[in-house]
Amino acid sequence: MSTHLTATVYWSGMLVLFFFWAYGIGSFVLDLKNKIIPGLIQYRRGRRAEKAEQQREDEREEREQQLY
Repeated sequence: MSTHLTATVYWSGMLVLFFFWAYGIGSFVLDLKNKIIPGLIQYRRGRRAEKAEQQREDEREEREQQLY
């Protein structure tokens, strides 16, 4: 009787732990999809825009220097 109860408690505990493990993986995947990847894309766009703005500013300054 004791071994049956021990096995039931063991497998019940494993089932609970598996549920939280699977939930954690699912949450991580959804965070990647909805927060991390869009954040990285937005960050890269911002860096690209800053670089383009800096390049335009440098070209403008160069043209001003050539005028004088």
